Amino acid sequence: MKKTYIQILLAATLLSACSPRVADIFDDTAVVRLEQNRDAVKERLMKAENGWVMQYFAVSDQTTSDTLRHKGYTFLFKFQNDGTVIVGAPVDGKYKTETSLWDIISDNSTVLTFNSFNSIFHYYSNPDPALGLWGADGTGIGGDYEFMVLEYNEKENYQLLKGKKRSCYVRLYPMATGQDWEEYFTKLDSMDKFLFEENLPLGMYVEAKHLSLYNGPTHEFRVFEFGADTLGGGEYHGFIVTENGIRLHDNEVSEQKINRASFNLNADKTRLVSVLDENIYIEMEGSTAFESSIAHGTVWKADSASLTSSITAAISTLEEHLHNGVGSAKGNKNARILRVGFSKANKVTLDVYYSSNGKNELKDQYYFDYKMEGGNIQLTYDGNYGQHNLINYNGEDFVKAFDGTYSFKILEPFHPSKGLQMSKTDDANFTMTLEQ
Repeated sequence: MKKTYIQILLAATLLSACSPRVADIFDDTAVVRLEQNRDAVKERLMKAENGWVMQYFAVSDQTTSDTLRHKGYTFLFKFQNDGTVIVGAPVDGKYKTETSLWDIISDNSTVLTFNSFNSIFHYYSNPDPALGLWGADGTGIGGDYEFMVLEYNEKENYQLLKGKKRSCYVRLYPMATGQDWEEYFTKLDSMDKFLFEENLPLGMYVEAKHLSLYNGPTHEFRVFEFGADTLGGGEYHGFIVTENGIRLHDNEVSEQKINRASFNLNADKTRLVSVLDENIYIEMEGSTAFESSIAHGTVWKADSASLTSSITAAISTLEEHLHNGVGSAKGNKNARILRVGFSKANKVTLDVYYSSNGKNELKDQYYFDYKMEGGNIQLTYDGNYGQHNLINYNGEDFVKAFDGTYSFKILEPFHPSKGLQMSKTDDANFTMTLEQ
């Protein structure tokens, strides 16, 4: 029995000696790897010659305003090897810089910390409601001043950060060499004005879904499915204006994945296109801009210089009938289209002004029913005559020329007030430019 035990022990020893050694998965310990990563991040941040642009979001469920909860902010940073950082941003409408301390520390992961008070940056993480303005006691705006350093995105050239306390994703982009910091914010203001000066809704197209984006000037879109009732509700999705366009804070919009994408203005400045998928884009549509006039009280005036020959001929015929008419209108040759707009009764109105013997100006207003049809607006003359009954002067024939379905092309994208081209779909030559 003793012999058998010895034989088993010897066999086990031989097998152990012949087994291959399992290599270590990592060359260094976790502590060493964390230290190496910390040094690499610190070197990268200091290496940027002109500093970094931070696209920053402050998020708090305790904020009292939905329209500010996901709003984005821009800061500029210059990380210096003496442990100081220069922070630049607009404060109360004026550009300001301030120097404070920064560091890269190890706290279960690599962490970027701004470890001395900076009135520009810590304003957004300070729990004092007197500073936060919108926050509840002890909450402030709800921002962070310490960030876990995540992967560096080589494709889009940004350093991804995540707020240590509130898990808000933040990006750092290298500032272009030679770019003046104060001038950079002027660029952002110009982009903001270009995209949202008109304060009319935009359309987002994603995976064959059409969404309407309202409230652009607030930097938090109020989102509806196209054609939905916009009087209440909607989803709020914050974004930040960049020098190239905008970037949305959220990962998806109305259950449509956008992966917190940046949307850059394309070469001809007609739309904002996702940098991740060119099939996802945002634009201002003619029909949407025209329809939104109901809510915004927009009035469109016909540009007489752009009217087609058919409209000009109709006006001439109307003037001739007015000239040969009866009563106070007899002798008038001043009939003209003044504007096309929306009335309070949610009908499209066509206003025709003419003078009485060249003195008193009279107006006829004709009504059209409208509805959305395949993304276009269908106008239908409802048969009601104007207050001065131009039907007596063949006015009805003139107005009926406006029956039909129309498409609306914005002549200067994102600025419909600069001109809309109104085209009758069954007559390519039936167009006119509308001016606000």
